[in-house]
Amino acid sequence: MDAPTQNASVERLSVMHGLLIGIVAIVLSVVFRLIDPLLQFSSLWVGFLTFVIVIALFVILGLDVRKKIGGFWSFGEAFKSLIIMAVILCVFSTAYSFILFKYIDPELPSKVSAVMLDKTTTALQKAGIDQSKIDESTKSFRNGEVEAKMQPTLKNELIAFGGGLILYGIIDLIIAACIKRKAPFYIPANEEPSSIA
Repeated sequence: MDAPTQNASVERLSVMHGLLIGIVAIVLSVVFRLIDPLLQFSSLWVGFLTFVIVIALFVILGLDVRKKIGGFWSFGEAFKSLIIMAVILCVFSTAYSFILFKYIDPELPSKVSAVMLDKTTTALQKAGIDQSKIDESTKSFRNGEVEAKMQPTLKNELIAFGGGLILYGIIDLIIAACIKRKAPFYIPANEEPSSIA
C-alpha cells in the first residue's frame, strides 16, 4: 500500500473508530444516568469503569487499524490514528455534557456539587480530620466555585475539551508506543504482512 493510500485509509478508519468510541461513551453515560442521575458523579467506580472501557476501545480499535493497513505502522502513524479518535471522542463528550447540563437537567451542576460536598465531607470525617480542615477542604463546594465550573458555558466547555484531549493525548502516546510495529526487512513470499507476529 503506497503512502498516500495508507494515510487516507488510516484517517478514514480512525474517524470511523472515533465515532464508535464516542457513541459507546455516550451510551454508557445514558445507561448510568437511567440507573441514577448522579451515579457518574458520586461513584468513583463508575468513572473508573467508563475510563477502562474507553481505553480498551482505543487499544482494540488501534490494533484493528494497524491490521487493516497491512500490519505495520510507525509510532507517529499509530499516534496520529489514536489522536483522531481522541478528538472525536472529546467532541462527542463535550457536546453531550453541554446538552445535558444546559437543556436536559439545568439543575445538575448544583445537584452534583451537593453530592460531591456530602461525599467529601463524609470521607474526611471518617478519616478523623478536624472540622476546621474539613471546612477549608470543602470551601470550593460551599462557595459555589465547583458548581460554577460545571455550568454549560463556552469557557467551561473549552476547558473540558482541552483537558480531555490532553489526558487522552498522553494515554495515546503510551498506547502508540505499545502497538507500533516496524515492517521486517524481509518478508517471506508465502506470508502476508498482516500475518507476521
